[in-house]
Order: sequence, then structure tokens, then C-alpha cells
Amino acid sequence: MNEILKQRIVGAIVITALAAIFVPMLFDDPVTNSDNFTNELSLPEGPINDMQPSLDAIPKTTNQVLSQPVPAQVDLQTKAIKQSVKKTNLKIWTIQVGSFSQKQNAIEFRDKLRKNKFTAYVDSVTNSQGTLYRLRVGPELDEKRALKTKQRLESLYKVKPLLVSE
Repeated sequence: MNEILKQRIVGAIVITALAAIFVPMLFDDPVTNSDNFTNELSLPEGPINDMQPSLDAIPKTTNQVLSQPVPAQVDLQTKAIKQSVKKTNLKIWTIQVGSFSQKQNAIEFRDKLRKNKFTAYVDSVTNSQGTLYRLRVGPELDEKRALKTKQRLESLYKVKPLLVSE
């Protein structure tokens, strides 16, 4: 067969294949897929609450209740922590910042410590001279961290705290 004839046959096949692919695209309408999807979500309606909160039901003494300190919860929590740690024979370290004869002074200093992100609590001890309120920071499981906390307390508050192991 002649070379020129072969080239013409191959060219005709290529042009026919391209025409078979692109000609239907010219005559068809463009397909939009947005009709198949809906953006709406239909949820079943939940129960309607017919009750309206009344403002009269709220007690008017809430400010007084909220402004009172709750030291009893802190004392209970620290006692529970001490009991659980004693059972496991671990040494815990606390820093005794001071001892106060008046509970109010201990609580005020405790609040200052808490504002500076110290975990402070007040513990009461009764002896022959009366009741003393010990202000403590901790507990810490690591002695080095307890020493660093003690040094921070010394520099910030100009006190001489005691490092106590329990």
C-alpha cells in the first residue's frame, strides 16, 4: 500500500474519533447537578416548653448568699486528699505560710494567695492557748516544686514559710 494512502486513512480515523467525542457536546444542553441536591434540612419539631420562667420565683437574697465564703468545702477536700495520700504511703509537701489567731485574717491572706494562682487553704488547730488558723499552700508531691513555691512566697509576700511533709 502506498504511504500517502496510509497517512490519509489514519488521519480520517483520528478526525472521525474526535468528531464522535466533541460533536455531541455542541448539541446537548449543559447538565446542572444543582437540581439534584437540596440545602434544606428537615428536622422533626421538638417539644415546646409552655412554661415561662417567672421573675418572681427567683429569690431576692441571692447576692447575700453568693458573697459569703465557703471555707468548709475546701477543708473537706483537703482532708479527703490527705487521707487518700496517707493510704498510699506517699510523702506530700505543704508550705505553711503563717498561723493566725483570727480566722478573718487567715481568710483574707488566703484570698490574696488564690488571686496569684496559689492553691491555698486554711486549717484550724486547737491547743492550750486557743484556736490557731494555719494558712497553707499545696499539697505538692515533688519536694523540689514545693521548695520553688516556698521561694516564690518568700519573695512575693516577704514571709518566712515553713516546708512541712505529711
